[in-house]
Amino acid sequence: MELILKQETFILDKARALYHPKSKSLIIADVHLGKTTHFRKHGIAVPTNVAKSDLKRLAHLIEIYSPKHIIIAGDFFHASGNSEITLFKDWRIQFPQIEFTLIKGNHDRLKVSDYEHLGLKLEKEILELNGIHITHHPQNQPTQFTICGHLHPGIKIKLRGKQFIKLPSFILQKNQLILPAFSEFTGLDTSLQQTGRSFAITNSQVMEV
Repeated sequence: MELILKQETFILDKARALYHPKSKSLIIADVHLGKTTHFRKHGIAVPTNVAKSDLKRLAHLIEIYSPKHIIIAGDFFHASGNSEITLFKDWRIQFPQIEFTLIKGNHDRLKVSDYEHLGLKLEKEILELNGIHITHHPQNQPTQFTICGHLHPGIKIKLRGKQFIKLPSFILQKNQLILPAFSEFTGLDTSLQQTGRSFAITNSQVMEV
């Protein structure tokens, strides 16, 4: 689904990603690699192979769009010192031609040298793309149009009777686009659907609701 933001064309992809054709940049947020490992380490039963599934989906996006640059709007890693960091390192080797930039989120707590070793360029707060700011945390009344993550937006859709379905979504506010969490192992904040236009993500499409 195409969306024009500040005279720039973006593609909202059903794989929970945003693509900017002009710069050949793929933008994602909140991958949380290591979250399932962290939970299991603390005795919480969670699905296995979530990280492998997320990285497979990212590889498929790379195959579709052939981006030159992948921008991660924060929270790429959930915790330090876990096996999924090694999983990413091995996965990253497949794409030496692509520049990966991580805008640091609140869960990204590795040393700067660790990110460099993983093939990730680190930005502490804001990355500018054709006059648009990309950051992790949503901004309160931003003066520049901003693309961000952190909140894991979702939308609640009423079905028949008293049934509801929750779907991940993009939320477009007056001067800000909030990205869905890329990882499928996250909760959804459905309160955000009242703050702007909602673009729900289904298995087959992105649609405004």
